[in-house]
Amino acid sequence: MIKKDLTTGDVGKHLYDMTVPMIWGILSIMSMNIVDTFYVGQLGTEPLAAMGFTIPIVSILLSLAFGVGIGASSVIARAIGAQEIDKVRSYTAHSILIALCIAVTFAMLGYHYMDEIFTLLGAPKTLFPLIHQFMDIWFLGSFVVVVPMVGNSAIRASGNTRIPGVVMISVAIVNIILDPILIFGLFGFPRMELAGAALATVISYSIALVIGLYFLTVKLKFVSLAAFLSNIGHSWWSILRISLPATGTNLIAPFSISITTGLVAVHGPEAVAGFAVASRIESICIVIIMALSSIMGPFVGQNWGAQRQDRVSQALRISFRFIFVWSLSASALLLLFGSSLASLFNDHPKVLESTTMYLWMVPVSYVFLGIIMTSASAANGTGDPKPSLIMSFLRLIGVYLPLAFILNQQFGLPGLYAATSAANIIVGLAALKWSRTLTGKG
Repeated sequence: MIKKDLTTGDVGKHLYDMTVPMIWGILSIMSMNIVDTFYVGQLGTEPLAAMGFTIPIVSILLSLAFGVGIGASSVIARAIGAQEIDKVRSYTAHSILIALCIAVTFAMLGYHYMDEIFTLLGAPKTLFPLIHQFMDIWFLGSFVVVVPMVGNSAIRASGNTRIPGVVMISVAIVNIILDPILIFGLFGFPRMELAGAALATVISYSIALVIGLYFLTVKLKFVSLAAFLSNIGHSWWSILRISLPATGTNLIAPFSISITTGLVAVHGPEAVAGFAVASRIESICIVIIMALSSIMGPFVGQNWGAQRQDRVSQALRISFRFIFVWSLSASALLLLFGSSLASLFNDHPKVLESTTMYLWMVPVSYVFLGIIMTSASAANGTGDPKPSLIMSFLRLIGVYLPLAFILNQQFGLPGLYAATSAANIIVGLAALKWSRTLTGKG
């Protein structure tokens, strides 16, 4: 079994060594979304708007997978710290089984109630055929997306971020190759358009599924048949005790995105297309913050189990300083070049207006969003997911949605995007205060 002891050695070096592979891995996955959006944008505004309506539903399943992964990572990291190798194997096996059950259930419900779901999201019926092109395939293959995500979380808990990085890069490379071939029908393949984008995603993650299971079973020996059959009750309870609140936390975001998509839809499908483009660009800009927050859980988990709260405090201080510098730099770049970036995806004036407006107004709050994400991950690493749930609830339900409804009515799209920034700033300040109390520094 390969693992890295995170309870000794230089804290900054550990964070750097773990974050860099995750940056490349997450950047690769995000590039898939950018590539999808770019090629679909070439099909026209309506296909791009249809893809925009699919984002909340895709995000829900990803959030479910993230929730299970967070629970798995937390219990596995602390079991590694306690040298309980049998529990590590049991937790890994059962987290994958839990994720698979969730994915199959979600896909069945989503496929059956697809029209009702997208009606609630505000999608016009004229877009339903395009939405079906994408989601019919995506729902049927969604389980191959979930299992590698949870498997990667188990590997990260050991302190190994290189393998998850390789898996994610492999997914992105295959998707980038397949996208234009299947969307536009190159090299003798039929022109599938949105269905091609979905099929490229499913095929890419199928390869990741094979690679991930190979590493978990053969190289790391994290999974075995015996592990699936041992400590079932204890493992499920230990994982779900953290996964359920973490899943609730992660579901708040797509729920909020769903409502936001509905509010944006009032301003027309071009506005939804612009919001979709802005979301893709934003995901690239915060990829380093996402990578840093994703490794904070395993780092905190091992050190919390070893009673090294001093190292937890030091890791948070280093992380917050980096987030401050990076976020301000990204905000400045988007302010200067946001309009040019938007035009790469679609040149419709209303799409450009929606995208550019978002990229000028929201990035100023990225530093506070980064503090929230990192603090929430640290809380999950301690085995207490409640602070993470509270942060997400306050940011998206307690602050953002009331402001969004009010400001959208008063100022339209600018008000809606201003509500996003305000929520990040308000809750980010509260998260900063909480993080100091975590290790007795408040």
